[in-house]
Amino acid sequence: MKSKKKSNPRNNRIHIDKIHHPVYKVLTESEEVKQPFDSMKNVFLLATFLGYHQNKRLPLKDKVDIFSWDVLTRDEENVSLLRALALVVTEDIEVLTDQGRILDIAEEFANAGIIEINEKIAEMQENKVMHMVSLVGEYTPDDIILSLTEDSI
Repeated sequence: MKSKKKSNPRNNRIHIDKIHHPVYKVLTESEEVKQPFDSMKNVFLLATFLGYHQNKRLPLKDKVDIFSWDVLTRDEENVSLLRALALVVTEDIEVLTDQGRILDIAEEFANAGIIEINEKIAEMQENKVMHMVSLVGEYTPDDIILSLTEDSI
């Protein structure tokens, strides 16, 4: 069993590394073209599970908050997925009640996953939406794809 470390007290905000904030914005904000995601929450979840898939976690260096825990709790599936992820990583049942640890783990995986997303964006020539759908389909089960894209439809 892995360590039963308690997280440091933290606020209720989800953070990303400031250097990656433009990637989140590109995927969610545009007046000219419909973007593949309607919220930074969905980009964050995708990045989190891409990081997990790659088994890569990167600590955040220069944090910026992008949304609150309350945004995640609007859909209990989001919270359940992040709790399950934390449980798998820590092998510690107590993590399920430690929101700080859950968020720390998710943020570190997202910090690694967003790098791959950014690399894929750089490779894109014409159709961002189809390329992102392809990326999502390549790495996550169908039920997660539906969950992440429901808000966009």
